[in-house]
Amino acid sequence: MSQLISQSQLDRSKKEEKFVLLTAEQVRKDFAMFGMEVQFSGNVNFAYNELFDQLKVFIDKLLSEDSEKLMSLLYQIDLSEKELSKKVHNVEFETIPEIITHKILERELKKVLLRAYFKEKGQI
Repeated sequence: MSQLISQSQLDRSKKEEKFVLLTAEQVRKDFAMFGMEVQFSGNVNFAYNELFDQLKVFIDKLLSEDSEKLMSLLYQIDLSEKELSKKVHNVEFETIPEIITHKILERELKKVLLRAYFKEKGQI
């Protein structure tokens, strides 16, 4: 189903306030289920960096201290090992926590966009 969303649509949606706010809320909800509080100022222009920096700390800690919890979180987010193993096209992400964090944010945006797509089609 993720094939419904092109990379250009993802890139455009990252700049739309509605989708940024919904994605931030989805991230907050998913991480809260595992006892991790994510703060978001509401500033759409800095949302990605703001969320990325917080999530990377959580992911780094989970990688070193609680891989089972990390796997449960990734399952909740619906991020498969296959998705994680796909090469990240942005060279600024070099560490495993950075790659996982980027993939989480991308997947959360895709979830928001898919929900909007099906809502528009009257299927939700």
